[in-house]
Amino acid sequence: MAASVGQILTLLNEIAPPELAESYDNVGLLAGHPDRPVERVLCALDLSKEVVAEAKAVGAQLIVTHHPIFFRGRKNIREDDTEGAAVCALIRERLSLIAAHTNFDNASPGVNDALAAALGLNEIQEGPHGLRVGVLARDYAVADFARLVEERLNTRARWYSAGEKTIRRVAVLGGAGGDFFEEALACGADAFVTGEVRHHEALAACGQGLCVVEGGHYETEQIAIKLLINRLQARCDALQYNVTVIESRLSPYMRQII
Repeated sequence: MAASVGQILTLLNEIAPPELAESYDNVGLLAGHPDRPVERVLCALDLSKEVVAEAKAVGAQLIVTHHPIFFRGRKNIREDDTEGAAVCALIRERLSLIAAHTNFDNASPGVNDALAAALGLNEIQEGPHGLRVGVLARDYAVADFARLVEERLNTRARWYSAGEKTIRRVAVLGGAGGDFFEEALACGADAFVTGEVRHHEALAACGQGLCVVEGGHYETEQIAIKLLINRLQARCDALQYNVTVIESRLSPYMRQII
């Protein structure tokens, strides 16, 4: 049975309810017509003109991204800037775009469940703002824990700690989560893993005895794309939609297949 963009949006809203999105966010159907037919969906962390070309090459009619376009107000759509070029390419190819951002961050399971699972955390609990807190299978020294994050996320991590300590209880928040270190502390975490941390956030966290590991915005969220794909594909299959959901193979930085 064929599906439409609007029907796929309905399924995504079940996975990541829009009411879970933060007030500043921009989620849902951001480009295209809800009645357009869909046979293939390409999922990526970000929209770029290269992702649009990839979608066209694999026969996708719909792109689903984590990060939205038009996140901040625009007064023009020009092809000599990165987002404008992506939007123009999207329109030219008559493709649709849906974004599931902080609603997927805050969903259960969502981005931070995928991050917690990737790090091997157990006894996972939900915290504020989508935070997840769990325990490691054994104690780690700070440097050893940072290496674990690097291995599990395929990243180069930076870590901040005022001194050596034992890491067992860990809070995680994908993306730019540095300003939520106090919530991690309140949850009793020994360490906080997030994508981006500002200098003064790191200083304040270390001053209060919290180890912070900065794993990279892309790396702490990209791992959740497979979760989104699997959940969307399962819902399409349950309704007998003739839809295939696939993952983008492009690196957003190198603009090449990974």
